[in-house]
Amino acid sequence: MLNFYRKLFTSTVALFVLVVLNFTNSSINNVQAVDYIKKPSETHHQSFEPYENPIVIPDPKPRGVVVRVKEITTYEVVVDEQKVNANKVTMEDLDLIELKDKKDINFHQVDCFFYAKVKQTQTKSTDYISSTRWREGEQFWLSDGGKYVEWEPWSEWYSGNKW
Repeated sequence: MLNFYRKLFTSTVALFVLVVLNFTNSSINNVQAVDYIKKPSETHHQSFEPYENPIVIPDPKPRGVVVRVKEITTYEVVVDEQKVNANKVTMEDLDLIELKDKKDINFHQVDCFFYAKVKQTQTKSTDYISSTRWREGEQFWLSDGGKYVEWEPWSEWYSGNKW
């Protein structure tokens, strides 16, 4: 009989604990949901909300015309002199891997055995205007076979004979 009361008491206490935990969890979840409804996230955007500053469309409205743009990119690259003399330059010799962060290469595990200053120019032209910009960089060869370049920022666009 004592075992019966012990089991009954234990199951009653367990049921009470479950009810209390369930009530606590549901009230916490309700509070979180209510808080979310009161404060939308900072990235929230209402699609149909009018903008503070209205967009001004000029009158008469501009009409678009298709203009063909010719873009030419030219760059210097250093190639092995023996390949040039033997006329065995390949497309792989002309490719450079642009390095944006030197952390991508572990300089302690490979040797850098060649540095060179190189230049890249970009020209855009149409029937109406021609413009050019340039940037310089440092090309280096690593003993693992990689040829990398670290470019400086682009210059401004120059029209005509400014540069």
